[in-house]
Amino acid sequence: MKSPVDTAKGRIVGYDEKRGELLIRATYDDIHNLCKRKYRECLVQLVDSRPLSDKQRRTCYALIREISNYTGMGADPTKEWMKLKFILDDLNETADKIFSLSNAPMSLVCAFQRFLVRFILDWDIPCSFPLLNFVDDVQDYIYACLISKKCCITGQPAQLHHVDRVGMGRDRSDILHEGLEALPLSPELHQEAHTMSDREFFDKYHLPGGIVLDKTLCRIWHLGKQRRGQ
Repeated sequence: MKSPVDTAKGRIVGYDEKRGELLIRATYDDIHNLCKRKYRECLVQLVDSRPLSDKQRRTCYALIREISNYTGMGADPTKEWMKLKFILDDLNETADKIFSLSNAPMSLVCAFQRFLVRFILDWDIPCSFPLLNFVDDVQDYIYACLISKKCCITGQPAQLHHVDRVGMGRDRSDILHEGLEALPLSPELHQEAHTMSDREFFDKYHLPGGIVLDKTLCRIWHLGKQRRGQ
């Protein structure tokens, strides 16, 4: 029986820069099904062809080991459980698509790595190393730290550091925080950040900058919603 979801494997043969369009050539030999289902459009999933690096693989195993040590489940069961949870929670695919860390596409492993980091933050799992050194998307990691109120450098409970300085003597409840840049920092690092320029602090701890506060972050941190001057 023909699957209700039909796929065809193709390859990119060109790109139209003016129109922003990929030119794809795919082989499809079921003319009967093509006519019956009146195919006019298709979904395209781009497959990352870059080779997986040993560093990415080691990073995933290090994160899995921290989860395993916390749960006491064992390294191999933890790895398979986390892969399955990642597929079901983030990819919305079925369990028969379990991937291997030895030959999975780089983009998939990067996504799995971000999933592991967020899992550790969400469940307050202690780590023997700074998570900042084990992420490929630092901005995404800092946002997750803001969500969980964890210092993005040490993993300790965090205070909110405004990269856009609010100013001495101003009531934080009287300004619009949404749209301002901020970082989640431990009390010690928060104090240190106020003793130097933003650029010096970013360079010292290898940070790209702050995260722009959105409605979700403002709600989590109970930030004022009044506009400046009101």
